[in-house]
Amino acid sequence: MPLRPPAGFIRPGFDPLKNPNAPTAVAATGGDESASVSFTPPANVGGSAISEYYAVSNPDQITASAASSPISVTGLTNGTPYTFAVWALNTYGPGPFSAASGSVTPSLQIAIFNGYVNNLKLIEQINFSTQGNSTAFGGDLSENRRGNALWGSATRGVSAGGFHPSPTNATVNIVEYFTFASAGNAQYFGDLSAARQLAGALSNSTRGIVGGGAGVPFGPINTIEYFTTASTGNATSFGELTASRYFASGVSSPTRGLFIGGDN
Repeated sequence: MPLRPPAGFIRPGFDPLKNPNAPTAVAATGGDESASVSFTPPANVGGSAISEYYAVSNPDQITASAASSPISVTGLTNGTPYTFAVWALNTYGPGPFSAASGSVTPSLQIAIFNGYVNNLKLIEQINFSTQGNSTAFGGDLSENRRGNALWGSATRGVSAGGFHPSPTNATVNIVEYFTFASAGNAQYFGDLSAARQLAGALSNSTRGIVGGGAGVPFGPINTIEYFTTASTGNATSFGELTASRYFASGVSSPTRGLFIGGDN
């Protein structure tokens, strides 16, 4: 739905020639059912100081205001892409809309991890927006497992491989996933090409990548494999590490991933 011009602020003394110009450089960052919309105030504020800035979403026309950048817009729907336009208000009325921001998709802002001494299949979570202890996610892995590789997207967390201490006392190749928005037990995703533990993992919004690891009893591994996080299926070969290793750390941006260090 196209944005409508700002309305509802026509008042005695309204003068469109003295309205502020549009803000510029509008950008948005998604949160949990929310977005933070930043902008640069207009150089020309019009005939009086700007008293308020307004951000409006597309779709849904959800509006929020603030006296300065950024503006927090709440009441959004997780998983829905939004853009935002910003406009300014002074004594003489509203200015024009800014150019739209880039698209952002709000999502639940949590991280999950699993395993401790007494329960190696328990999944716990933390919320990035608050401080405090971890809490139970509400679901478990299908079996006790440690040394598994973990990654996630905006909607899913994924666990790959690991060591099953009892009763098999062996590494596994199973890959399982969780849906962040709904607590529940792990669901089967697919398999690694070989059983391994202590692999590094990294991800962007579409792919999860697993590198290295250790088989038992076959020692360190150099393979790199990837998964498309939004779907299910077995690993696809990506390439190889320069040397076989386990305990490598993985870090990533939207376009590049790095495997750092490790032990062979």
